Amino acid sequence: MWQKINRWLIRQVLIAPLPIFAKMVLLYSAIVFFILLTVSVATLTSIHYIMNNALRDQLMDNAEAAVHYLDTYGKVDTTIFVQANLPPQMNLQIYDGAGHLIIDNGPTHAVRKLSDRYIDDAISTPEENPLPTKVQGNEASEFSYYRLWTNKQGMNYYLRFSQRPDKETNFISLLSKHLLASILISLILTIVTGMYFMRKSLAPLKVINDTVKTIEVNRLDNRIALSDNKNELHDLAVTINQALDRIEYGYKKQQQFISDASHELRTPITVIAGYADLLDRWGKEDPAVLNEGLTAIKSETDYMKQLTERLLFFARSNNGTLIKHFTEIDTAQLLQEVYSEITLIDKEHDIRLTDNDKAVIIAEPGSVKQMLRIFIDNAIKYTPAGKQISLSCRADEKEVIYRIADTGIGIPEKDLNRVFERFYRVDSSRTKATGGSGLGLSIAQYIAKANKAEITLKSKVHEGTTVSVIFPVKGIDKETKMELNEVSQEGPQ
Repeated sequence: MWQKINRWLIRQVLIAPLPIFAKMVLLYSAIVFFILLTVSVATLTSIHYIMNNALRDQLMDNAEAAVHYLDTYGKVDTTIFVQANLPPQMNLQIYDGAGHLIIDNGPTHAVRKLSDRYIDDAISTPEENPLPTKVQGNEASEFSYYRLWTNKQGMNYYLRFSQRPDKETNFISLLSKHLLASILISLILTIVTGMYFMRKSLAPLKVINDTVKTIEVNRLDNRIALSDNKNELHDLAVTINQALDRIEYGYKKQQQFISDASHELRTPITVIAGYADLLDRWGKEDPAVLNEGLTAIKSETDYMKQLTERLLFFARSNNGTLIKHFTEIDTAQLLQEVYSEITLIDKEHDIRLTDNDKAVIIAEPGSVKQMLRIFIDNAIKYTPAGKQISLSCRADEKEVIYRIADTGIGIPEKDLNRVFERFYRVDSSRTKATGGSGLGLSIAQYIAKANKAEITLKSKVHEGTTVSVIFPVKGIDKETKMELNEVSQEGPQ
């Protein structure tokens, strides 16, 4: 627990306030320090191991040389130090069979009269405690190697070769100091160079930060200057610029939407206010004026109600609160319902149901019906009385196509790509008498996208317009499948 608290304090108190370049430098320096330290420790360990092994091998080689000399000359005296070419830093003690020290060239053993415990044990209990066959000791004290030599008369002599690793220890100590100094110098250079290169590498972030700070409602056109270096920061700047483009576009569309909505609401309000003033002055005494005023007010009220409902539709759709309940739809039944309703309402046009194939699609029944009604209402609005409007549904193995074709005034080619924009009307007058609210086709397009459908539009001026809505046959993705399951669990709404 305390370790976790300590790590948290270090992270929050020491690291958190630092700028990002400093954190990166510290991280980079820590990694470099760890690598250098690891390499240094491994190097020292390896050298230490190699030197100690060499010292052990030297002891054993010198022992063999001394035994060879004794085997050759059979004399146990001080000439062995010269004749066997023993190095001066190596000590040799020779004990007789009783364990008495008879020869000693080591300064630390000059006054020693007692025998070595390994030799004592080998003399007293040779079968249980023979002389060790490997080098004894460690680098902190001294290394010792023991040999037993028997002369021709059968007398035993015990040889003890020893050497302190002073030279090796001094070398390792000196090397450790040099490596430590090298690590510290390297660490300082790493921090200095790291700060320089990190500042240089992260300089575009300051540009991005300064540019983003200047972005305001009245300055949405500011963009981050892109460098020629194609790196992650360049990609980040591109992404931010693209996001700013979308924000600017959305803001302008929102402003245009508010302006258009205000314009659309201003006209009926003005008309209502005018007729209310007219009724106040003359409507009480003139039935014709009263009837005209009430009719106009009712018409404008209905228009404002329709406009408000459509504005609320887009508000709910933009906020993600427009709930979709997908289910299986009988295409023929749906079109038949729409056809029956339209023919009941409209008696001025020749509305025909030419084809009505039966198929199954996955969609939201209410919204699909609303979309078809929008297209049919437009066809009725722009088709002179007495002319033909045809409805059809054709299906094959892959897709279902709803088609509404009229013989009305048509749409100019230059306007075909814009008729789905909110508040856009083909005529420049922008009045409800010639184009309604300008929201119907936008709603229809939104409904089509929400139901995984595609809209195609063909039109010729003075010949008519054909709208096709294409659905995949039982086209359902994972998201739709989850929604279907939720609907089936909740039951009908």
